[in-house]
Amino acid sequence: MGNRKHDYSTLRLEYIQTDISIRALAEKHGIRSWSTVNAVKKAEGWDDQRAEFKAKHQESQIEALVTQRMETVATIHHELLVAIRAAVHRYVDDVQRKEDPQSVSARDLIGLMQQFLLLTGQATARSENRSIVDAAPDFAAILRDAPPDLLRELAEVARNNGAGAGPVGRGPLIVLEGTRSA
Repeated sequence: MGNRKHDYSTLRLEYIQTDISIRALAEKHGIRSWSTVNAVKKAEGWDDQRAEFKAKHQESQIEALVTQRMETVATIHHELLVAIRAAVHRYVDDVQRKEDPQSVSARDLIGLMQQFLLLTGQATARSENRSIVDAAPDFAAILRDAPPDLLRELAEVARNNGAGAGPVGRGPLIVLEGTRSA
């Protein structure tokens, strides 16, 4: 019985991949002398292999969690961009409506633009300057990555409601009589 051969590769794998003790492993596989298994464990460095296996397993679990979270964030990011685009389209439609045009406040429009800037990785805040030229927003930068359909719609609104047109909507920006050039 003492010369009995054991499948040490199976014992090694089970030891490395679980938290079983050498005594429990020997008992589970019907080996009377756990010290024999312990000697093989020490000679082959099973403890180091176990630590390496656990570290790799833990690392793969963290990578899977990070990947899952990144995919969730990307999905939310995409959904928010789609929602903002739909809101801009609705805004353009409401502003262009002849009967009972939608009242759009400057605050609503600014909020929508800030969300767009945030989701596209652009700056959402500007520092205040005393020069009106320096404080003017860079519309080219804001619209640089905008979808072509949106740009065409905004160009159409600009043509229809350009400098010679009347005010658009009933927002807080008041145009005083006599201040617009005809």
